[in-house]
Amino acid sequence: MVVKPAVSAGARDTARYEPGRQADAMGHARMLLDQGRTAMVQPYLRLVEEGERALVFISGTFSHAIRKQPVLTEAGVTDNFRVPHPGAAPYRPSEAEISTARQALAAVPAPGDLMFARVDLALDEARRPVVMELELIEPNLFFRLNPQGLERFVEAVAAELRHATA
Repeated sequence: MVVKPAVSAGARDTARYEPGRQADAMGHARMLLDQGRTAMVQPYLRLVEEGERALVFISGTFSHAIRKQPVLTEAGVTDNFRVPHPGAAPYRPSEAEISTARQALAAVPAPGDLMFARVDLALDEARRPVVMELELIEPNLFFRLNPQGLERFVEAVAAELRHATA
């Protein structure tokens, strides 16, 4: 399983635990709760070792995606100095991945499309995409790997400003 704070960046204060290590995982969750933070517990998806996918949406429209290597490489280790997005590279998601990401965004209680969002996915044992995280506050949108995504974002901000001043 994976224990992590609900609000974090770059897998900070996050660790995965092997079967039989529930007491360690519970201690980790208790530490987060004692700090006044919300703890999340997720199943560890072994196929994340093939790469975690991050799908970026601008104004509700799919923009671009990356795939990165796994971050939690050692069980039971909380390493706040690890590289947060190792091996990030451009990625072409499947239709199933885009559909799963859209479904996650549709569940967000927001009036209209979000200016930006990132949906992090991995594959389950049946190789179906599942949501790991929904990044809505200050996410890394990987613009250095996709300059067209940055152009789309700038245009979305400009359109919002035009709408706000009209």
